[in-house]
This record gives sequence, structure tokens and C-alpha cells, in this order.
Amino acid sequence: MSRRLSSSDTTADDDIRACIQANPPRPFIVKAGAGSGKTTSLIKALDSVLKSHGNTMRRRKQQVACITYTEVAAQEIRDDVADNAAALVSTIHSFYWTIVKSFQTDIKRWVSARLDEKVVDLNRAAENFGPRVQQRTRDKNRNDLQRYEAQRLTIAKVQTFNYGMGSDYSKGILGHDDIIKLTNYLLSSKPLFRQVVATRFPFVFIDESQDAMPDVLAAFKAIEVQMRGAFCVGFFGDPMQKIYLTGIGNVAPEVGWREIDKPENYRCATTILSVANKVRAGGDALVQVGGRKEVVGNEERPVAGSARFFIVPSTVHRDAALKKIRNWTAEQNHDENWASEDSNTVKVLVIVHRMAANRLGFGGLYAALNDSAPEWMKQGFQDGSAWPLRPFLSFVLPLCDAVTSGDEFGAMVLLRAYSPKFARQALVGTDVAGMLREVRQAVVQLSELMEPGGESIRGVLKHIHQHKLLTLDERLLRMMEEPVDAEPVADGTEVASDGAVQVNTFLACAASELLPYRGYLLDKSAFATQHGVKGAEFDRVMVVMDDANSDYNLYSYEKYFDLVELSPKDIENAQQGIDNVVDRTRRLLYVCCTRAKRDLVLVLFTNNVEGARKKITGADLVPDESMLNYADLFGE
Repeated sequence: MSRRLSSSDTTADDDIRACIQANPPRPFIVKAGAGSGKTTSLIKALDSVLKSHGNTMRRRKQQVACITYTEVAAQEIRDDVADNAAALVSTIHSFYWTIVKSFQTDIKRWVSARLDEKVVDLNRAAENFGPRVQQRTRDKNRNDLQRYEAQRLTIAKVQTFNYGMGSDYSKGILGHDDIIKLTNYLLSSKPLFRQVVATRFPFVFIDESQDAMPDVLAAFKAIEVQMRGAFCVGFFGDPMQKIYLTGIGNVAPEVGWREIDKPENYRCATTILSVANKVRAGGDALVQVGGRKEVVGNEERPVAGSARFFIVPSTVHRDAALKKIRNWTAEQNHDENWASEDSNTVKVLVIVHRMAANRLGFGGLYAALNDSAPEWMKQGFQDGSAWPLRPFLSFVLPLCDAVTSGDEFGAMVLLRAYSPKFARQALVGTDVAGMLREVRQAVVQLSELMEPGGESIRGVLKHIHQHKLLTLDERLLRMMEEPVDAEPVADGTEVASDGAVQVNTFLACAASELLPYRGYLLDKSAFATQHGVKGAEFDRVMVVMDDANSDYNLYSYEKYFDLVELSPKDIENAQQGIDNVVDRTRRLLYVCCTRAKRDLVLVLFTNNVEGARKKITGADLVPDESMLNYADLFGE
């Protein structure tokens, strides 16, 4: 039995089990604050389904499905349920492909309709071109139109559609975005499809439900409404930890659903938990209880820890200020780790950090996908989810790792999973031995191209496409051949399709920057983005709040602390109950604070030091003695 399954049950665990064992099972929504053991409750829920309904489900060839946000999280849960065949644990993309892949006729109809939509949109765009539109844009529109028209003619010949990294309809390949759109369409419009899904998966649990897209949530609600009594859906999440723009946030219950709070916090020292609760108080009514404990002798005692708030003038050099604060904290806490340069001792959380990117060797990537980029791209760069990065993080870099370490088996697993050369139909009548020699040489060359002084990202992608190592997203294919320039408009500014100019700059970056960038994502430096640490925990955390050094205008700590006036749009959104800068910043700060297990340092850079002291003191975020003025301490 795993450690999680053998742990003591909470009230929430009892309530979840009651919903699962009810006749019929009752859908539920679990609101679990940070550090509450949400994953433990999810694993116990899976175990309860398997014990209560497992025999019946196995006879009927049914499974309980658990949908998680990442493959890493999915594997963690699989390990805890011992890879039980009656439990399917996967990401939303993999689950969706599982339920839709046998509906090939419906897939072909949907793809045909999607191509029709693309053709209509391109024709409409061409009709609306003004005299200032460049010839390059007109040519691109015409080329796209010809390509989609050609694909419309070849779709009828496609025998089977498969799931790949990038879409190529004429070859029967659907990418990530298509899988979501296709399956949501079938779930929302086909009652028989909903019935088939519910019959095969009578229980579905969705982890990190606050980050589920609204269309995904609507799809599962549609199944439950139609199949009520024969289908039980459970959501596990926390609206206060919704930090992705596409997430639903709060999951509203349907009639008969049960709402379950899980208020425990086992992670944070009591001083830190107090800060987190005060931040959370502006968002919802959940008050977390407990806090971190440790055994001293034979007695379990709460860990007090520390939480301090430093107010620093924006004129001070950032890195020098942070170093002084760390050294001071080391002395006050009698903990030399605070002063250590070791990346494993203190985690510094920033919204953006250009200097860190430059130091670590991916400054070009940072500038390409962050500067003047649309918000989806900035956020996707922070967490590695932006579509231009996917082929490198999922395939190219792992393949290069395998080559460097001499892991031929690992390299072959990746190639079989991603390369069209290894597709069943491609192997028919092929000199397999010769093909393998060619692929091996291409992979070795790829590894060399990724090294410092090697190729640009565009050059690497051209090599991959030429040797058919991977089916590339059609958006990348277009931009590899047709670089996009910004279009001038009437007011003299420049615009382009959403993120196209930035992707073009990204393709010109050195491919060697991708390796240190991945190290940054994988937590191998002292710095981490505030978006990228949800779910993580560290002994010592420093949260840097610095609006002046960020162009991430979805968040503003100075607006959150009422040091800067809200814009008319901010006020309008707040009045209409629309997600706004204050709500988003509150959630981000809550996530950051609750990463700390023992010690927390909050650092606010501002031009309004005295105003900040008054506002934050009035908010009672930390005790007065823990509210520290940088100038008083260091004379600057």
C-alpha cells in the first residue's frame, strides 16, 4: 500500500468516499487549498472506486478515468494505484484521443468541415485586404488557400486519422489543438457519443480542475446531465490557484452535486500559513488550518517558521538588493543557506527575469517569445506550453539526451512514437535496415546542430522536416518557409497575426539556447517563474514583486496593494465580476506564498515606499516587526 493510501483520512476523504459509494454515485467538487494533500484525496478516491465498483467494472470492461494536467503528474498517480488496469490515468489530450480514435467517420467529417472553415476565413480575409497590406501577406494568404484547397481534395483518401504533435490533415495527423476541439465538438453535439463515453468510463475524476478549459468542463457536464445516475464526475482543484488564462477557475455545481472543502494545510509553517490566509481572504471564504508539523523527541509540534516583507525603492539595483536581503535573513534566521549561491537552497520567484535568462544562456529566446508578445505566448514561454516550443521539449531535446548518453533504446522509443518514418504504412515495402542507417545519421547530425555554434532553430526544424524525424505543426512549416513581417497600419504602428512576428524571431535564435531554457523550466536554477512553481514546494522562498521590471500587464502588485490607481478597464471588469488584474495578482501571490515550507521573504520594489508601508501595515499581512524598510536596514 502506498504512503498516500495509508495516511489518515480527512473529513473531505470521508465525504468523497460517501459520494462514490452512494447509490447511484453522486458527482462532487473538491476545493482543496494549497498543501492540503489534494493528490492524496484523489488517489484515495480512485482506490475507493476500484474497491467498491472494480469487480463490476472489470466484468463490463469499464474503467475509472483520472485526467491530470501533465504526464509527470499522471505517472505519479499511476505509481500510487500500482498501474491498476481498471484505472486510466492520463492527460486531457491522451484521454480525449482514447475516447475519440475509434470514431473515424466522425473525425473525417469534422476535419472536412474544419478545412471548409479555413477556406472561408482566408477568402474573407482576402476580400478585406486594404491597399496597405503587403504583397508578402497576400502571397501567404493565397498559398494557405491553395494548400487547404488541396487538402480538401485528399481528405477522402485518408483511411485512418492518428494523433501527432502537429496537424497534417492530408496525412491523417491531428495535433494537440485539434484533438481538444474535435472531441469537445462530439461531446457537445452527439448524444450517442456521450453515452458511449459514460458507458466505458462510469467514473471520471479531473485534477487541477481550476485550469480546465470552459469547453472541456461543459463537455463533461453534458455527459453527466444526459447520463445522470450512470456517470459520476469528480473535480479536484482550487479556484485560488487558477493562474492560466484559459482555465475555468471556479467549477459551478449542477443540481444534486456535492461541494466538499479540504481546508487542511500540511506544507507551510504557521507564520507563512497566516500570510496565505490573509491573501486568500480577499478571494474566497476558505480558511486553511493546521500548518507544518515536525516530530521533536516523541512529540509532534507545529513549525513556526518566518515570514518577512521588505519594501525596496525602485531606484535600488535589483540583484544587489536581493543579495543584501538574503544575507540579512541568513543572519537573523541563523541559517547560512539564505546566503548560499547554491540553486537548491533558496528559490527566487519572479514574474519575468531577463537577467536570469541572459546569465543562463537563453536571452535570445526570452526576448523572442516575451518582448511585445501576446499574453498567451508570454505565459506559454514561462511554463513551456507555447506551441512553438513543443517539438523541442517533447522530442528534440530528449532525443539529443539519448544520443549524448548512448541510450539507443531510448532514442528508438522516441522515434517510434514521433517519426512518420516509423508509421506502419511507411514501413511497407521499405528497406528497413537502410532506413535505420539514414535515421541514425540524421539523429547524430541533429545532436550536432543543437550544440553551441550549431544551427538556428529554423535550421534545426528544416533538418527535422527534411529527414522526416518528426511531423511538424503546419504553423511552423509555414513560417519556416515564409517569415512574417509586421504590417504597417494607419496610425504608424505595426501589427501581425497573433504572435507570428515573435515566432519568426524565435526561429532565428540559436538552437543551443533551448537546453539552458529547459534547465530553467526543470527547476535547475535558483530562479523560477511565479507561474511555473504551482504544485512545487521549497524550504526557503523569496517572492520578488517588481512591476517596473515586468511588461506582464495582466498582473500588478502595486495595483493589488492599492499603490497605483486601477485603469477604467480594471474598474469595469471588477464591477462586472470579470477576472481582473487585482484578482489575478491575488491568486498569483497566494500560489507563491504557499510554495514555502519554512521561511518566506516577500520583496516589493516600488517608488512609493511610504505609501506601501501604510497600505501593507493596514492590511496586516505580516506582524509590524516583520515589515521592513530596505533603506532603514541598509541606508539606501
